[in-house]
Amino acid sequence: MANYGIILTYILLAAASIAALAFPIKHLTSNPKKAKEVGVGLGILLAVYILANLMASSEVTEHFAKFNVTEAESKQVGAGLIVFYILATGALLSVLYTEISKMLK
Repeated sequence: MANYGIILTYILLAAASIAALAFPIKHLTSNPKKAKEVGVGLGILLAVYILANLMASSEVTEHFAKFNVTEAESKQVGAGLIVFYILATGALLSVLYTEISKMLK
């Protein structure tokens, strides 16, 4: 009985994945103005990642060398953390800006 459940789970996961990709693409093709906005957002995210990747260090400390961490893995983790810090700071600043502008109106 468990095998049928796993197979059904894979089928439903595939259907959900296809739907999650197909519907936004259909919406963007029918609404080109929104596609431009999405492109700008993706461009900004790509720029943040490139900036973070340039800032990240590839240093592997002695502690992490025990776990066979390579320089490339260390750089990817560092870049991921920097991207998180940049986006979290941006989210916090946007919330503060929104609330302060509401209070001043």
